[in-house]
Amino acid sequence: MSTYGYRRGSIFWALTLIGVGAIFLWENFNPAIHPWQVIAKFWPILIIFWGLSKLIDYVQARTHPETVPPPLFSASEVILLVLILVLGTLVSKVVLRPWQQWPASWGMNMDDEGFSGLFMNSYTYTQTFSQQVRPQPHVLLVDRRGDVEVRGTDQTTIDGVVKKTVWAPNEDDAIKLSNQVKIEIVEQAGRYLVQTNLDSLPGGGHNVRLDYTLRVPFATSTEITAEHGDAIMDGLKTEQAVTIRHGDAHISNVEGLVRLTRGSGLTEVRDLKGSLEVEGRGGDVSISGVTGTASINGEFNGDMDFRDIKQTLHFKSSRTDMTAQKLTGRLNMEIGSLELTGIDGPFEISTRQKDITLADFKHSVKITDTNGDVQLRTSTPPTHPIDVELKKGEIELSLPSSSSFEIEAASPHGEVDSDFTAPGLRVMKEGDNPSINGSLGKGGPSIRLQTEYGTVRLLRVGAHPQTPPAPASPHPAAGDEKRAWNPPSHHRPVSAAAGRTASYRTVTQ
Repeated sequence: MSTYGYRRGSIFWALTLIGVGAIFLWENFNPAIHPWQVIAKFWPILIIFWGLSKLIDYVQARTHPETVPPPLFSASEVILLVLILVLGTLVSKVVLRPWQQWPASWGMNMDDEGFSGLFMNSYTYTQTFSQQVRPQPHVLLVDRRGDVEVRGTDQTTIDGVVKKTVWAPNEDDAIKLSNQVKIEIVEQAGRYLVQTNLDSLPGGGHNVRLDYTLRVPFATSTEITAEHGDAIMDGLKTEQAVTIRHGDAHISNVEGLVRLTRGSGLTEVRDLKGSLEVEGRGGDVSISGVTGTASINGEFNGDMDFRDIKQTLHFKSSRTDMTAQKLTGRLNMEIGSLELTGIDGPFEISTRQKDITLADFKHSVKITDTNGDVQLRTSTPPTHPIDVELKKGEIELSLPSSSSFEIEAASPHGEVDSDFTAPGLRVMKEGDNPSINGSLGKGGPSIRLQTEYGTVRLLRVGAHPQTPPAPASPHPAAGDEKRAWNPPSHHRPVSAAAGRTASYRTVTQ
């Protein structure tokens, strides 16, 4: 009886492990070698090795006719072969071709240094340029990949510094590619276009990142587009238009209208002598010191912080429509809460699923909400109408003792309570429709408080102790240290309802 035996595929797996280990070991001695590029080029050798191992199995089986010949492929080997073919093809397409084109064709964004760094080395080079320009120039710049910084100065030229980051297998290829990149300023019909030849380079220039730093005359107007990168703008004195698809926006000390189109990321605007228009979507928004109007239209899923808006603040999204005029204090809005302290003009909001806290308001208030608690507090007697309508939630209104008003408050399926008493004020706590109706004093504004489910409380300022605000955290939030500049730290009061929001990063305002 024959005792011959064999292990099919042993040579294949042994050679595979030896080959892959040798490639990565080679990189340790020669950093210019990228193992993934070698694998992307030569992975079909795995199939060849596998075929050789099958051939060896076949020859060995022929020399021992007493044994049963093995099948060509088992079911598990067929699955493994398909997996190798798919993964090998994918690695080749991503590594050996302009890798950014493939995720874009699949509707994904993987255009970042971390992904490219897996397969190539990065090299940095610097280029400068300068051009004399006419008074009040208009500059156009489109940066497909990289940051753009524009600062106004007292000069008559456009001075630019461009940091070129090139990803390549080795330094010789990087230098060659860097030398092929051309950047110039072209005057067209009185406008100055900063242009490059990236589209004409191999692979469409997808292995090149350009970070611009421009120094321009104060009176320069711009049209800046940053596809994948941040935009910083400071010290300009005319109209600006900025489009950022994927990145943060930092705009400060600008005089004139600023139009900002967002795709994702942080938005920070401060000390704007003019008006602001923000359109699109993104994360956190921080706006302060605007002398004109501030209009924000879109879907933003982060913290929204507004301070010192001299004229009108208007915010509109799929779930919230808000208008606040003469914001002298601070308005902070998260997914499930809004807190406002200090406003001299009218305030109006229509929203859903949001707790609202207003303090130190001096004009009319109109709130419509589906589900949330509302707390209103003012230290001055009201002189304009107050209107709150909820489907479900509590309403708490705190007014000074010297207030005069006419009130109509009801909670058909809840309760009412009042610190105020007067002959003309009727508080009905029992019955099918608890309500507060009538008037206090002479002449005051109308107050309407309506909730279907919840408690309506009419309180007197000073009659109830206030909960002190929670201390500010000594630790900054993750990522704050990466911002170009940070607004002052905030100490906002904490309402009883504020803790009910959760997972707010996945929902828009």
